[in-house]
Amino acid sequence: MNAKKVLTGIKHYAVDTTGLLLASTPIYAAMEVFTSGMSVATSLEARLKVAQLGYLGMGIAYAKGRDFSKKIFKIDEQAPEWKQTVHDSVYNVAFNIVFATPIYLSSGADLEQTIKGVAGASTLGLVSGPINGYSIDTFRDFAGTKKSTRLPKPIQNIGSKTKKLIAAGLIAATIVTTAGVYKLKESTNKEPVKIEIQHNNLEKQIQSTYSNADF
Repeated sequence: MNAKKVLTGIKHYAVDTTGLLLASTPIYAAMEVFTSGMSVATSLEARLKVAQLGYLGMGIAYAKGRDFSKKIFKIDEQAPEWKQTVHDSVYNVAFNIVFATPIYLSSGADLEQTIKGVAGASTLGLVSGPINGYSIDTFRDFAGTKKSTRLPKPIQNIGSKTKKLIAAGLIAATIVTTAGVYKLKESTNKEPVKIEIQHNNLEKQIQSTYSNADF
C-alpha cells in the first residue's frame, strides 16, 4: 500500500468520524444531563470517550458498518428517503445498545444512570440515526471524500472551497452547542442552591429579629 492510499484512507476515516460526532455530540449530551441524571462531568467524560474511541476506530466502524448494512438491504443513494431514514434509525439503535453500556460505566455513571442512559440512547437512536446518517453523507460531500445526492441541488453545486469552510463552521457550531447544553445544565443546578441560601438567610434574620425583640 503506497503513501497516497494511506493518506486517503486516513482522510476518509477522519471525515466519517467527524461527521458522526457533529450530529451525535450535542444531542446525547442533552439527553445525558437532562434525562438520565448524569452530572456535567460524567456526560463530558462520556462524550470525550466517544470522540476518542471514534477516532481510534469506532467512528469508522459505525460508518463502514452502516455502508455494509445498506448494501445488504440494497439501499443506495437513489433509494427513497424514507427507506434510508428507517434503515439509519434501526442501525443506530442496535449500535447504541452494544456500545453505550461500557462507555457510561467507564465514565463514572452508576448503574441506574447507565440503565437510563442506555434506554435513552436507544430511544434517541430512532431519531438521531437518520440525523447521524445524513450528517455523515453531508460531511463526506463538504470535505470532498464522496458526493452525496441526498443534498439539495443548490448545495451540491456550491464550490469545494466554500463547502470546506462550511464544514469547519459545522465543527465550531457543534462545540459551541455542546458547551451551551452543559452551561444550561449548570445554571439550572445553581438556581435551587441560590433559593436555598436565600431561604436560610431569611430564616436566620427572622430568628434574630424574634430573639432580639422586646415584647
